[in-house]
Formats: sequence, C-alpha cells, structure tokens
Amino acid sequence: MSVRMTFAPPRAALALFLALAAIALGLAAATGTARAAAPPPGKPAFQLPFACGTTWQLNTWAHDPALDIVAEGNPGSDGRPVYASAPGTVSAAYVHPGSGNTLQISHGNGWFTAYYHLQEAPEAFVRVGQSVTGTTRIGSIGKSGNANDWAHLHYEQRYRASGHFTYESDRVPVHFDGVQYSGAGAQWPAVTSRNCSSTTPQPWACPAGHVCFYSGTGGTGTVCRTDVDTPTSPCGLRRSYFNNGTAQPGYDHVYVTFAEGGSQCLHYGWTDGHGDLPTGGRTIKSVTWGGECP
Repeated sequence: MSVRMTFAPPRAALALFLALAAIALGLAAATGTARAAAPPPGKPAFQLPFACGTTWQLNTWAHDPALDIVAEGNPGSDGRPVYASAPGTVSAAYVHPGSGNTLQISHGNGWFTAYYHLQEAPEAFVRVGQSVTGTTRIGSIGKSGNANDWAHLHYEQRYRASGHFTYESDRVPVHFDGVQYSGAGAQWPAVTSRNCSSTTPQPWACPAGHVCFYSGTGGTGTVCRTDVDTPTSPCGLRRSYFNNGTAQPGYDHVYVTFAEGGSQCLHYGWTDGHGDLPTGGRTIKSVTWGGECP
C-alpha cells in the first residue's frame, strides 16, 4: 500500500510569497515596460505627437488605455508644441468642461486620435476639414478643462468603423512607433519621439488674423505667433506666413520692425504673404497690422 502525501506550505510562508509576487507585479506596472504587442492590422503608424527627438514621460494613471503626457522629468510642459501623430484630417474641434480645448483627427479606415487640455482655442492652429501631417502643429500643451491646474496632454487613440466623431468608449491601447503603451497604473519615464518627417509646414498652419514667424529657413523651426500690435518676442526669425492666405479687412498687411534695426512690410496672399526675412535671424521689436505696403 502506498501513501500519497501532499505538502501544504505554512500560512505565513504563503502570505509572504503572495506579497512578494504582488510587489513584483506592482513594480512592473509602475515602470511601464513597453509591450511587444503588435498594432492591429491597418492601424496607422502613430508616433508621439511631439517634435522629432524630444523625450517625454507617459503614464496611464486612471485613464488606461489613454495616456497623460508631460516632458521628461516634468520640468514644466505648459505651452510646448503638440503635433499630429500621423497624417489625417481634423474631424472635430470643440471645448468640453472636462477635456477643455479638444481636437480629434481622423486618420482613415476608422482610426482617430484625440488631444485634450490644449492651451489655445481648438482651432487656433488648424481648422476642421484641414489635412495634417506629423509636422503640422495642432496646438500647445495646456491645462484647460479639468486638468486641475496641471499642464499635460491627455492623448487617446480610438477606433470607430464609421462616423466622423468618436467617444472615450472607442479608445484602444496606444501604439507609438509600433510599440504598445498600456496597462493600468503604468508609467514610462523617458520615451523619445520618432515623429520625424521631411515635410515642410504649410502656410495654412498659421491661423487667419495672425502672423507666424519661423526661426528656420523654409518655414521650419520654432514658431512665434501673434495677433496683436507691438509684441515682445525673443524669437529669431527667417521666414513668415500670415493670414492663412485669406484676405481679411484690417489684416491684409503687416509691418515688422526689428530690435537690431530695420523693418519689413509683408503683403497678404499666397505669393506675397510669405517670404524670407533678413538673413541670420532678427528679434521682433514690434508688429503692426496696417494698410497697403509702400
């Protein structure tokens, strides 16, 4: 006759094992190890909605599968530029008590992205129906809505087979550069944006009634934007776009003077409404909307 014996660990040992396992799982969630899960077939090649090479801190907190995003180390993110995370068309722009200044972009085949808590009015940089790419600035990080005075971008990827408007119920796990970032209570402290493209920003990225100055040649680089006279700005500039290429009474011509001396008058229009300013960069001293240029 054989005797079958079983071993039952003491309760204290079992409790210790379970506690250690829970801690291990908690640490894995806290560090937010990026999952290798491949995006579903047909999902666009989404990238972080920020300039190429910049590094960001992501977390799901209570929003999984949505993300809250700040600059790496969270030194202060208010006003930092937000770009489209893939080519698409602006499908909705609105103000909501919770999400604040909000944009939705349709990327085709039922895929959408949503951007919450933007600093400016939803259509300050883009308009509904406008085509965008990864180099199109769509807004700035802000704290509108219920951001609780904490500047961050709440970001979602959504799927809805039909329609031009999506809801939070349509959100799905986020992928950037083919890597999945999701999981309750997860955090990724340093993720670098691969939103890199050779596409040059288009003149319509500058809203009507504003003048936009770009620090680089060909309309690239840092943007300083104003809709008032005599602004103060440290932005060096090379090229300007303004007025969205649309005639608008009182905003047809703009006079720019420079702290280093000299001035230039810019004309409205696709041909005359953009052009190279003095080589080497200048500091804006004043901007005045006015009548016909001499």
